[in-house]
Amino acid sequence: MPELFVRSLLSSEGIRWFFGHFASSIGSPFLVVLLVCFIAFGAIKSSSLLSLHNPMEFRERLGIRLLILEALVFIAIICLLTAVPHAILLSATGELWPSSFSNSIIPYCAFAICVMAISFALVSGNKRSLVEIFDMLTCGISLSAPWLLVYIFAKQLIDSFIFVLD
Repeated sequence: MPELFVRSLLSSEGIRWFFGHFASSIGSPFLVVLLVCFIAFGAIKSSSLLSLHNPMEFRERLGIRLLILEALVFIAIICLLTAVPHAILLSATGELWPSSFSNSIIPYCAFAICVMAISFALVSGNKRSLVEIFDMLTCGISLSAPWLLVYIFAKQLIDSFIFVLD
């Protein structure tokens, strides 16, 4: 089928495209979403919030109360930024989708989860130093590193197919 136009990745144009677009292809907003979700996952996992037992100790009960209070504060903040008239995070037309709110809801939730997990870990006595808090936040990235590798390979494969068939 000579009328079918398919570009080769092994041509000089294909090799230049592959090397020239590798970083811009991988660096997408989806990668940022993956990273902040992995950080939040690691914070929850290493805070021992998911492994509470009954009956809880006094410090764990205090940590849960602080966590509920922080969740209410985070919900109040997002409501004040979106629900009042002429709210800051609404679009120019006053809609939630698409707006600054829709662009930032996942990073905001991940940040809130990290803050709540850190405060729970500190109050319950599971973590005591800044080094432990740092390890808590980086734990999720190290646990999900294989998924980052899968993302890189899948993204390059998809973009290569688009280049070849475009």
